[in-house]
Amino acid sequence: MPMGIMRGAGASSKPSYPARRPSSAFKDDSAVAGRVRVAVRLRPRNAEEVATDADFSDCVELQPELRRLKLRKNIWNSETFQFDEVFTETASQKRVYEVVAKPVVESVLNGYNGTVMAYGQTGTGKTFTLGQLGAKDPADRGIIVRALEDILANMNPALDIVTVSYLQLYLETVQDLLAPEKDNIPIVEDPKSGDVSLPGATVVQVHDHKDFVQLLQTGEANRFAANTKLNTESSRSHAILLIYIKKSVTEKKENEFPLLNKNGSSLQLSKNLSVPAIRKSKLLIVDLAGSERIDKSGSDGHTLEEAKSINLSLTALGKCINALAENSSHIPVRDSKLTRLLRDSFGGTARTSLVVTVGPSPRHQGETASTIMFGQRAMKVENMLKLKEEFDYKSLCRKLESKVDILIAQNENVSKLALDTKQDLEKKLEESQKSLLEVEKKLATSFEANMMGIV
Repeated sequence: MPMGIMRGAGASSKPSYPARRPSSAFKDDSAVAGRVRVAVRLRPRNAEEVATDADFSDCVELQPELRRLKLRKNIWNSETFQFDEVFTETASQKRVYEVVAKPVVESVLNGYNGTVMAYGQTGTGKTFTLGQLGAKDPADRGIIVRALEDILANMNPALDIVTVSYLQLYLETVQDLLAPEKDNIPIVEDPKSGDVSLPGATVVQVHDHKDFVQLLQTGEANRFAANTKLNTESSRSHAILLIYIKKSVTEKKENEFPLLNKNGSSLQLSKNLSVPAIRKSKLLIVDLAGSERIDKSGSDGHTLEEAKSINLSLTALGKCINALAENSSHIPVRDSKLTRLLRDSFGGTARTSLVVTVGPSPRHQGETASTIMFGQRAMKVENMLKLKEEFDYKSLCRKLESKVDILIAQNENVSKLALDTKQDLEKKLEESQKSLLEVEKKLATSFEANMMGIV
């Protein structure tokens, strides 16, 4: 879904592009820790809209300096909405990443689960925002590529591990984009922790940027797409990229985490001994299929069935978010596999950022309004962030065993040295005693000789 270039003559009616704010404005100004953060991104007019909507003004007006969006209902009336961030059609891919996704990536590197998701009408630039590889122009790299670059840059190749799974939800079945023969992967939920896993999904370890891009290209080649009136390459499935991180962190000091023996008393360990910790976290990047009205997209036959499935899953997601926003006692998570997969992202323990994409055309004012309202409700959802850290006692045992082996070797060396010293001293003592006896014998002989001479 390539984004177009900046509008020409009509652009002067827009608010001026604001000075860039640091990403901290997006991640630190919320009074409620863990709230879902929502940004809106406007796609520029495409060639068709420039030709057909030339006499009509855009249905949205952005006020990026105030982080506000005005949705025009008609010539006279408009409604204003506040977001965490508002991106004009000239916003760069780098800025979108740094404001929306980088804070989530940083949290994931610190041991928290995270989610970055794009939502909007088909053809508004979700896949461009998330999945653009930047093969021709590195500046076009999307959130997925930039996120992995940051992750790999902060990993220790000798200690840390990054693995990836790439899936699609198509017609309510979870399919493996890296191994297409796996076309019905089950979703398993831990009854205690609520964690969602996908046993059987392909998991590939990533070592460098080149490996990762090849995986993305393989996955995109297997993803379902179709040509509709709204988009020449409309995604017909929800794409879900899972990046698993296992990261060793600074070791905890011994006195912070004392080891206990069977009686419960503290063991006296070496002062420089410490307990290593491992953080296991997961980054979920979700490129949702675009919502669409059948009469506008022109879907029919199998494409119509795909559109119905997409809209049903998005409706189920909307119901869950509505229930969470209203603090309802019942959250209909099980109404769709999409909502089950996103259980941790909305109302769970993950740090979540959502970017909603909209187009400027007044012909799609209804769909744009629906997208904006989805983002507004998502901003009311709060997550309880939870650190995914555990202490690596196996590593500690190996360290203790190694230390014991060193101490045993040192003890053996000391014992051998003491034995050698003892034997050497005994030998010298024996020689000294022999020398003493010889001296005493000589003295006695000399004394006797002297006595004989006196007589």
